[in-house]
Amino acid sequence: MSRKMLRLTGLSFIALVLMVLGGVFTPAQADCNDVVVYGTNPATGECYPMSPCDVPPGWIVYTDGCHS
Repeated sequence: MSRKMLRLTGLSFIALVLMVLGGVFTPAQADCNDVVVYGTNPATGECYPMSPCDVPPGWIVYTDGCHS
């Protein structure tokens, strides 16, 4: 492998690591839109279908529908 190709490969790897660590790209984000969960607000009991990434902190999460 030529030096130029090794440099490009190394720089590409470093860029990818920085993007993942910096939050620009996370593999979990791609999965969030493919799944529906049901988040229940513990203060009001209201339940909504949403993406796992959209569930507010402290809410109760169900995967099989809303529970009363």
